Amino acid sequence: MKNGKNGFSRIPQHVAIIMDGNGRWAKARGLERIEGHAEGARAVRHAVETASRVGIRYLTLYAFSVANWARPRAEVESLMRLLVEFAQKERAELRQNGIRVNVIGALDDLPTPTRHAVEDLIRYTAEGDRMTLTLALSYGGRQDIIEAARSLAVRARAGLVLPEEIDEDLFKRHMTTHALPQVDLLIRTGGETRVSDFLLFESAYAELLFLPIMWPEFRPETLLSAIELYGKKERRFGMISEQVRGLIPVEAFDPMDRIQG
Repeated sequence: MKNGKNGFSRIPQHVAIIMDGNGRWAKARGLERIEGHAEGARAVRHAVETASRVGIRYLTLYAFSVANWARPRAEVESLMRLLVEFAQKERAELRQNGIRVNVIGALDDLPTPTRHAVEDLIRYTAEGDRMTLTLALSYGGRQDIIEAARSLAVRARAGLVLPEEIDEDLFKRHMTTHALPQVDLLIRTGGETRVSDFLLFESAYAELLFLPIMWPEFRPETLLSAIELYGKKERRFGMISEQVRGLIPVEAFDPMDRIQG
């Protein structure tokens, strides 16, 4: 039932999208793969505009994974040029709409012109307070976890942190995603049903939606439908329905308690 903000019963705070299918969309039309990526850039605009309009606070897009470096050199170079074009063409509208750009992953891995363009975009939109648009660039969820573990290991060896002090919050502060909340809704286009090393730690309780359409076919109504489906889900986080609805109290169980027979 639509009865909340912008007509939705519940809006996810953080939506993450795996933008899959650009190459296959192009191939099916007898086009070069890079033409599919160019068309996919227009779908990015649809997603950003719609997310901002309905009140989503965080939108994270899987723009380029660590594994994508293994693609043909010409395709990688074209993708890097598209990133530069996006940074230059969209910067004014992003700032005007209060959208702050953030990056997760190894930004230093990018070619210098691309890295500079993205860094300029980050600085130019830094004051945005309506929505945070995060681009995952040279990103891998497992690698991010490994780097966080290494960082904590170094601090522990130096005596700056005790092993027993390491909890989920402390661990997260050492990841490139430290400024992002947990993912509420993860969408993947392209018909595949896997998360491909994307936000593994952050999506532990995310609702997963796999769509058969290719990314260039993504439209505003696609995201609106996904939000409507999300609103129908009961988010229990390990509890039972009665606890979520407030019918019975939430009481943490102490393992030290002993059940009396």
